[in-house]
Amino acid sequence: MAKNDNAHALKFFHSLSELDGGAAEEFAREHPLSKSADYKKKFAWAKAQCEFLEERFSPEEIGEVRARCHCEAGAAMAKRMRGYLEKSEGLSEFARIFNEREKYVTLEAADGGLLFVYPECYCACVKRTPEPISRTWCLCTLGHIRGLMSQVLGREPQVELLETIKSGGERCIVKVYI
Repeated sequence: MAKNDNAHALKFFHSLSELDGGAAEEFAREHPLSKSADYKKKFAWAKAQCEFLEERFSPEEIGEVRARCHCEAGAAMAKRMRGYLEKSEGLSEFARIFNEREKYVTLEAADGGLLFVYPECYCACVKRTPEPISRTWCLCTLGHIRGLMSQVLGREPQVELLETIKSGGERCIVKVYI
């Protein structure tokens, strides 16, 4: 049997197991992903995951499963962001300070919150192929940003995926309601 030891595969298995252990076992058996998988194999695995979830679960369940599959939000970034927020008189100033100091994402003040705007896809599983993928895949970023902003705000905010590059958008945009 093929190895299923890739960190993304393990995270997905545990996340899906919280909803449906049998489905998690089935997907792991049918779509193993090893640590040594190249970018083409990772993309195929990600695409198979989206199809599997979309065929079996509701949008709400899919959102929960994918959000638990996020890359961890760094404590150092959260600490810097808390500092920027403490120095700011409002969300516009917070976004300006953040954008002056951080480079991989920009913040924009928006009605009722902030927009996280990514100029490119940073996902190790799908970024290297020009082929699009279902928006389902990108729902993991909600867990990432929710985790980061929970550390910054001291409470869990509501987040919404507005646009993704891999599903045809020009940028990846997540709204954080504050």
